[in-house]
Amino acid sequence: MNLLKLIRQAENQGCNIIFLKDYTEQGRYLEYNSQNFIFINDNLSELMKINVILHELAHFKNQDTKNSLSNIKSFTHHIENNAEKERIINLMTLTNSTYPIDESFNYLDYMKTTAIPEKYENIVKEIAKTLYQSNKKQK
Repeated sequence: MNLLKLIRQAENQGCNIIFLKDYTEQGRYLEYNSQNFIFINDNLSELMKINVILHELAHFKNQDTKNSLSNIKSFTHHIENNAEKERIINLMTLTNSTYPIDESFNYLDYMKTTAIPEKYENIVKEIAKTLYQSNKKQK
């Protein structure tokens, strides 16, 4: 997983990544004057910066800021849940491209290391299984 490569991919998709010192949030996606920005707390570890960028890119790709229901608290929860699921899928895919998932993969350790909340355990197991089977076929 390469932070610089992820930043370049985001910028190629039309989303500017800006790192801010002393930013009070981990990250935030905003659209301003028809430009897209992801603000990232520069004090985060490299792995957390990757996680936050992937989460905020999900908001960008899904155009969540343009959804008129995004101001309703229960729907905001739905939007955040979807962005988090996409982050997990994309993070696991990135991980698999560098460190192919095999029979030694410990999903609980992975979840702890990558800050994936416990409620997404089944998603992690499903993705790991799919990636593992795909890797096995390619051998």
